[in-house]
Amino acid sequence: MEKKLPIFYANINTDLNGIDLKQQGIQNIALVDSPAMMQEWLMFSEQKPIEFKMALQEEQRIVTAPVIIADLPIYRKVVENNVEKEFYVVYTKDVNMQILQKYMLDGNQKKVKLTHDTTDLSKGVFVFEVFISDSSRGIKQPDGFDLPDGTIFCSMKINNDSIWSEVKKGTVKGISLEGFFDLEQEIVLDEQEIEAIVKSII
Repeated sequence: MEKKLPIFYANINTDLNGIDLKQQGIQNIALVDSPAMMQEWLMFSEQKPIEFKMALQEEQRIVTAPVIIADLPIYRKVVENNVEKEFYVVYTKDVNMQILQKYMLDGNQKKVKLTHDTTDLSKGVFVFEVFISDSSRGIKQPDGFDLPDGTIFCSMKINNDSIWSEVKKGTVKGISLEGFFDLEQEIVLDEQEIEAIVKSII
């Protein structure tokens, strides 16, 4: 029998005040080896041709990746009171816009970690560009991606030599968020139905 799992839709609770409202949304962005969004980033570089048909590659040390893919069910497993719970979380385009605006308003762009397993912020790494793809406003996603409208993308500049080395080796492969969101259960689907949704998106 196919296991059925609930799907929750994330949102920001604007009815909260003070520190409770401040804690809602994206708190940190982490460079990770297994991004929750299941999409590895693109590394940008530029090549300048020189004599003898050779090329000098000057790496810009920029990485770009989706942070929240619109409408993609993301698997989660948590333990509460010794009870294991499995479910999926979905971020819609409208909620992504709300999340992005709050992230920028809160000024959390300098909060970048190397993996989620540390409290230390990465030195020499900063977010310099965050945007949401929106065809109605003429904002396209980067070349190389084919993701739903309303996906949040992030670009980072990596001046830290050791972290850039990990990027080039493929030790870290993407960008993942840390944050707090309200969750509202909408539907329950079996694994085949969820897999079909994921495949249609990525």
